[in-house]
Amino acid sequence: MSLDVRGKTLLVVGLARSGCAAGSLLRRHGARVFGIDDASAQQVDARWQAHGLAERAATAFDSVITGGDWAAVPLAELDGVALSPGVPRSHPQVAALARRVPVDGEIEWGARACGASVVAVTGTNGKSTTTELVAHLLRSAGLAAEALGNVGRPFCDRADVLPDEAVAVLELSSFQLESIDEFRPAVGVVLNLAPDHLDRYPDLAGYYAAKQKLASAVPRGGVFVTWTDCPEARSWETAGTRTLFGAAEAGADVYLHEGVLWVGGQAKRRAVLPVAQLALQSPPNLLNAAAAVAATLPLTDDLSALAAGLRSFGGLPHRHQPVGQIGDVRFIDDSKATNVDAVCAGLRGYRGEVVLIAGGSGKGEQYAPLREVMDAVHAVVVIGQEGPTIAAALAGTVPIHAADTLSAAVTRAYELAQPDRTVLLSPACASFDMFRDYRHRGEVFASAAQALGATREGTS
Repeated sequence: MSLDVRGKTLLVVGLARSGCAAGSLLRRHGARVFGIDDASAQQVDARWQAHGLAERAATAFDSVITGGDWAAVPLAELDGVALSPGVPRSHPQVAALARRVPVDGEIEWGARACGASVVAVTGTNGKSTTTELVAHLLRSAGLAAEALGNVGRPFCDRADVLPDEAVAVLELSSFQLESIDEFRPAVGVVLNLAPDHLDRYPDLAGYYAAKQKLASAVPRGGVFVTWTDCPEARSWETAGTRTLFGAAEAGADVYLHEGVLWVGGQAKRRAVLPVAQLALQSPPNLLNAAAAVAATLPLTDDLSALAAGLRSFGGLPHRHQPVGQIGDVRFIDDSKATNVDAVCAGLRGYRGEVVLIAGGSGKGEQYAPLREVMDAVHAVVVIGQEGPTIAAALAGTVPIHAADTLSAAVTRAYELAQPDRTVLLSPACASFDMFRDYRHRGEVFASAAQALGATREGTS
């Protein structure tokens, strides 16, 4: 693909990080770019200031339309639309535009400008960690690789400056996959699937259909990677070669067996490294490591370099991150666990008793599956809008306590955790009822633990 937009008039819908990146890319390549957002001018400006986008936004658009003033859009002149992932295609004005001109997402526009190879990672849980780990492993093997997309920096920020020999490793949400068209990654990875974002999709099938677009995008000659325990993704058609990670007995090409991470089938397997040497040891992260190796093998066969990368990768903030300890009470920040499946996966990895802090703003999920993992839990402290609903779902399993603030929840959880339990923030909810985002929530959790006297000494 190539990006040929010189002299064209394009509309960017949604003026946050991805929208600003798309606008900048399109203007760099000679397009006339309008930007529109339903938020007021004051709200958009506050967003730009809060996220350090003011300077970028000043050069990203020829004209900015705010307050949802769609009458100001020069419809007769438009050649196409760049849709930010936060704006659904079902938005009435976007749906109307799609009947007149092509509507493509920021990822699609970036792909048209990018000559580098692309590894695309999606799934319900583990995307960010796996994306960063894939990029880290490729760098360990001597390749120029950058983690982009939903993990932090938008693809369009770097798409047209990456060398052809580089690798763009993209974390892609279902929102970003909704609006791809000719995007063709060399490697596509679906880590897992579980209910999520049911506040955006009419049903679970709609959410899975967005994820399925990645399998369809992998071309002949490419590689589609998924988990042996994900029957939906395993059933999806793809033109690429299918590679599995997970259970050896289920036919995985990358798997953990007898304390070793292996690649290759049973008849010609090769050892990567002993599992005990992995920097990340929780069960979800062991799977992430296997997935990351499966995603890198099409681009490098240097197993010693991959082993070195697995030993040195320290993980990401807010994903089962130790943030402090008081005596034998440990404080673990898993604020990124914003859905029920992520919490269940994490709790299954704990051998000792946990005092769980859960709650926040809802995403349309049911919390009953949490009952299945309460064996590891001593007590639950609920917070936020969904606190009462979670308490009701867990009634009769373990003692349930409520707190008005996260700081109060940390204090109560510490009291319950003494003398030697783990205080785990793993909310199963979004954060927007009380915090800017999951990062802010995790920072408040760590600060509350430190206010009680927790130090990072002894954490690992």
